[in-house]
Amino acid sequence: MTRPRPDRAQRAGHRIALHYSSEAEAYRDLWAPILVRLARWLIDALPLQDAGQVLEVGCGVGALLPHLQKAAPRSMVFGLDRAEGMLALAPRDFPLVVGDAADLPFADGSFDAVVMAFMLFHLSRPAVGLEEAWRVLRPGGRIGLLTWGNERDSRAWECWLDELDAAGVPEFTEKLSWHEFVNTPRKMKTRLNATGFREITSRVELFIDRPTNDEFVSRRMSLGCCRYRWESLDQERQQPLLDRASRRLKQMSPEDFEEESEVIVTVARRPE
Repeated sequence: MTRPRPDRAQRAGHRIALHYSSEAEAYRDLWAPILVRLARWLIDALPLQDAGQVLEVGCGVGALLPHLQKAAPRSMVFGLDRAEGMLALAPRDFPLVVGDAADLPFADGSFDAVVMAFMLFHLSRPAVGLEEAWRVLRPGGRIGLLTWGNERDSRAWECWLDELDAAGVPEFTEKLSWHEFVNTPRKMKTRLNATGFREITSRVELFIDRPTNDEFVSRRMSLGCCRYRWESLDQERQQPLLDRASRRLKQMSPEDFEEESEVIVTVARRPE
C-alpha cells in the first residue's frame, strides 16, 4: 500500500522536521504540556488496556509516551518522529525511532494501536500517513488521531500581529501544515473510510486556552510562524517592538488573551 513520495512532499517533510528541531526546547516547555492535557480525550477513547505494542507517530519530545504507557500497562510503547531535535528531548526509557510518517520503518502488522496526536496535518498528503498506519497495524488494531478544527484568535494575538506588521516584518510564507484536509469530523471519517478503517468515531471538543501575559509573549517569540518573524529582526528593532506590544498587552484583560480551538478526536479500527 506504500507508494513513492513526490519530491515536493519530501522537501516539505524535511522543512517541517528542521522547524520542530530548531524550537524543540521551547516546544517542550511552552506547548507540549498543553497538548498532553488535550490528548486525554484520545487516550480515554482508545481501548489500550490489553495492547501489546503501541506506536505514537510524531511523538515530538515524547510528553505523551508515559501517559500511553499508563493506559497500556502491558504494552511496549514506541515513539517515532522525523525531527531529531525533538526526539533528543524525549524520555529515554522508551524505544525511540527517527522516521517518516509517510514511510514507517516497521513491518506489516507490528502494532495493536497507532496514535497520531496533532500530527496528521503536517503531511501534505494525509492519505499516505493513514495508509502507513493501516499497514503497520495488525488486523483488529486501532488508530487514534487528534487534529485541529476551527479556531478563534485572541485580541492579544491580533495586537502582536499588528506590531509585527507595523515594524515592517515580512509575513512567514513557508507552509508547515495542511489543516484544511483534516479539520472536521466529516473529513476525518471520509479519509479513514477510504483507507479501509471501520468503526470510525469522530467528535469535536472545545479547547479554551487562557495564557498569562508572560506565557503569551514567550510563545510568540519562541514558537511557530511568529517566532520566525520575531527572529528576522535584529536586536535593535526587537526591543522597541516588544516595548510597544507590552504596553498594549498590559492594558488588556485576561479575557483578551483567551483563544478557542476545536479539537477533532477520532478513533477507528482496522477490520480483522
